[in-house]
Amino acid sequence: METVKLCVKGVISPRDAGLRKLMREYVNYKKILIPKVQQAVRQVIKDRGISVYAQQKWMVDKKLSEYLKNLPLHPMPFHNQSVFIEHKDGRFRIHFKTKKEEAICRLSVPAKYHDLIKRACGKDNPVLGQVELMEDRKYGWVNCHIVLRLPRPEPYAPKWWMGVDVGWNKLATSILATANPHLTFSHPTVHGKDFKTRIIQLRHLLKDYARKGKAWKKWDFRLKNTIKYAVGTVAKEIVAKAERHRAGVVMENLTFKSQTKRWLIPRYKLMVAVKTLCKIRGIPFRLVAAKNTSISCPKCGCINAKNRSGERFNCKSCGYQADADITASMNIAKEAIDMGLAPMSTEAADLSAASGDVATPLSADEPMTFIKAGANPRKAKTR
Repeated sequence: METVKLCVKGVISPRDAGLRKLMREYVNYKKILIPKVQQAVRQVIKDRGISVYAQQKWMVDKKLSEYLKNLPLHPMPFHNQSVFIEHKDGRFRIHFKTKKEEAICRLSVPAKYHDLIKRACGKDNPVLGQVELMEDRKYGWVNCHIVLRLPRPEPYAPKWWMGVDVGWNKLATSILATANPHLTFSHPTVHGKDFKTRIIQLRHLLKDYARKGKAWKKWDFRLKNTIKYAVGTVAKEIVAKAERHRAGVVMENLTFKSQTKRWLIPRYKLMVAVKTLCKIRGIPFRLVAAKNTSISCPKCGCINAKNRSGERFNCKSCGYQADADITASMNIAKEAIDMGLAPMSTEAADLSAASGDVATPLSADEPMTFIKAGANPRKAKTR
């Protein structure tokens, strides 16, 4: 059975009686085991018989020193055979097997994760994975990160397919599409509006400080964290929209080579984040070819590099005009429909079953309908 991993974050109070036993083990791990690892690595670094550039050895020593500075926050891992969770009297207690005796601590978990934690309770439970402890010296709490191995949910039958495009001018855009009874688009959405200005400002500051020879590393650190947070937020928005409309997600099949400086956020990382969330929540996910999605007309199918001019799309063949990123997301969703992935109505399914067809093909003469978000589908405008 295929499983998915989910991390649940809980905390242990500093006043917990069982925490004192656990902290003795934590101190031994931090002050005895890690320094031994450091000593072994440094012996290799200082060995003159190893033919490695001195610069590389210096970088390893530097990284190791930075690692040791953050030791108070270093996670202490526990295998699932050394820990188990107990649910009793409406409370969760986590049992740790230490070197001398067992440490029992009360675990505080957000209410939205209670049902998941209950599935991981009991000894030798296959749902419970590795548990990591991280000491918070600022507030005194001990953060407990619990990995759950849950069975992968079966993807549902989608009513729509949602095309998602990562653009140059917008972080991401999405639109819903279906082919029943004819090609219909609705609910266009621009994701991550709040991050665009922030990312552009941080990039300008980073470039300006680096050009003037000032301390630029702090701006590089802030930019990377902002982009990382933006990718996670946009991925959650996309998956929440697909789950709300019971739609499948379609994205471009991208690789690491697709990450260039032109895009505001890494396209490949966003695709992987959306794919992972869809796998956890049982949302159908498909990949389509990324070729010509930005310069193709969704109405007449004309492919021309001159169709797109900055943020606007203007077809040179039929005169169709729209936002360029929305048009790209329409082409991505339409690509999934052309592949035969479009959901069918009950009447169409009966006809296709009788005729032996797997899916109803989309003809070129079929009309294309646009429905705005919140509009009445009966009053849709056909172009």
